Amino acid sequence: MKKGCILFVIAALFYFSCTRNKNHTNTSPAPKNDTTKFFQVSQYIRSEIAEVNKTPYYIYKITVTNGKKDSSAVNTAVFNQISAQFLAPDINDSKLKKHYTENIFHDQTTKSFTISYTTADKELEIQNVEVLLQEDGETVKRIFMRKFFTYPDSSAIEQLSWKPGQSFQINRLVQKPGNKEKVYQTDVVWNEKS
Repeated sequence: MKKGCILFVIAALFYFSCTRNKNHTNTSPAPKNDTTKFFQVSQYIRSEIAEVNKTPYYIYKITVTNGKKDSSAVNTAVFNQISAQFLAPDINDSKLKKHYTENIFHDQTTKSFTISYTTADKELEIQNVEVLLQEDGETVKRIFMRKFFTYPDSSAIEQLSWKPGQSFQINRLVQKPGNKEKVYQTDVVWNEKS
């Protein structure tokens, strides 16, 4: 008799616990806003561009096209036009940010940090960004970007490098099917340091 009562109580508890949760829906908490803070690459480069625009630097451009070199002085309008390639697209834009992952590496040999942003989405223009910082974690040594473009008749890869307070470089490799690839290099210097 005691076994029967105990089994009845256990079955009743089980029944009531199951029926009590019938109307309860398990929901996950609403997704929170993205609080990840990426390095503000566009903002940083905008501040560098503003500095060049307000300081009377001698600015010059060196272009190398398939091994042929040429150089010329440029004004700030031309400087702004060329340097704009570093500003867009901005991976901090909420529509793009979700496609990038951040990795931080501390290199004790060079006493620097590398912050890398990469995407697995090959359709995005910016494939990766690397920010090299001094060991203080604030002073920028270099910024590197790699962009990929697809056109109806060709594709292009751009490697961009920004050296704060001094210069930047854009290397562009263009490949058309059945043709030899073309290589273009543009260096812009405004505060050459030995």
